[in-house]
Amino acid sequence: MIDAIKRNHAHLHGSTIPRYFEKLSEAQLRNRPTASCNSIVWNIWHLLRIEDITLSRFVANVPQVHSQSNWTQRLAIPYGDMGSAMVLADVEVLSQHINLAELQQYAAAVAAQGTASLNAFDASRTGQRWDEAHMRAVVIGESVCIPAIAEGVVGYWGNLTVDQFVVNYTTLHPSLHVGEIGVLAGLQAVNL
Repeated sequence: MIDAIKRNHAHLHGSTIPRYFEKLSEAQLRNRPTASCNSIVWNIWHLLRIEDITLSRFVANVPQVHSQSNWTQRLAIPYGDMGSAMVLADVEVLSQHINLAELQQYAAAVAAQGTASLNAFDASRTGQRWDEAHMRAVVIGESVCIPAIAEGVVGYWGNLTVDQFVVNYTTLHPSLHVGEIGVLAGLQAVNL
C-alpha cells in the first residue's frame, strides 16, 4: 500500500502540480468561472494545506511546513487554516492575492516534507486510530480549520483508522481536487 501511495505522491508533486503552473496563465489560475466555484489556485493551495497538516502533524508528528518560514506572509494571504468551509468572499481574496511564486515554493516544501513523512510511516499502526488528545491539540489548538467545523473534523478524522487516513489524504482527497481543477480548466477551454 505505502509504495503505491508514494508513487501517487511523487506524481502529484513531480508532474501534476508543476503542469498547472506551466500550462496555465496567472489569469487562468486565479479565475473563478462562476461566483459559486473555487479557482484553480484555491484548489492547489487547499490540497497542499491538507497534505501539510495531515502528513506533518499526524503521520510524522512534526511541525507543519506552513508554521515554519513565515508562509502566511510569504503567500500574501491572511489564511493559515486548511480552507474547508471557506466562505466565497474569502475564496475570492485568496484567489486574487496569493503569491503564485511563493505557492510554488510552498508546494516544493510540502512535497519534500510529505515524502519524508511517508518514508517514516509506521505500517504497524494500520488498523489503529489516532490519539484523540493529539487530534484535538492539532485541529483545535493549531487552528487548522474554522471553529464552526472543528468538532466535526475531530470526529471525522478520529473515526478513520491510520491507514484509511493516509489513503484518504494522500490519494483520494488530492484526486478530488485534481478533478475539480480539470473541470475549472475545461471551463476556460484549457485541456490539461
